[in-house]
Amino acid sequence: MLRSIFSLFFVLLFAGNVFAGKLVSGEADKYYNEGVKLQKASNFTMAETFYQKTLLVDPYNSKWQMFILNNRGVMRAQMGLTDEAEILFTRSLQIDPKYLPPRLNLGFIYEQRRTELESIKYWLEVLNINLDSIKPKGFVLGEVQEPEASK
Repeated sequence: MLRSIFSLFFVLLFAGNVFAGKLVSGEADKYYNEGVKLQKASNFTMAETFYQKTLLVDPYNSKWQMFILNNRGVMRAQMGLTDEAEILFTRSLQIDPKYLPPRLNLGFIYEQRRTELESIKYWLEVLNINLDSIKPKGFVLGEVQEPEASK
């Protein structure tokens, strides 16, 4: 009898966790999607509020963290805060290095802020192209030096 009660308890506990997980996930989806709508409407303050709600409802879901870090980076870039955007995109990639949106967004940031060489190397990495496999033997990729003006 005692064994049956424990078995029933564990079944109910497991079923309760599964059901609660679906509720949490659905609520987080709702908040995240509302945040995306607000971000697209350039209402960054309210978008941030809904992203925070997403993380409060489902704080251990790395998927939400990764998506929201990227979205926050996009908002910062649109506000002209490229240093902050770069940090957020990098943090998103730390969660999943294969997540493409922050990689592409970093490419745009690097194209604006860094040298052409760094930008080219980064875009080749994003496109999964190995520079060593496509450059001619003995070719050295480097910055072009401007000749000194005659004195």
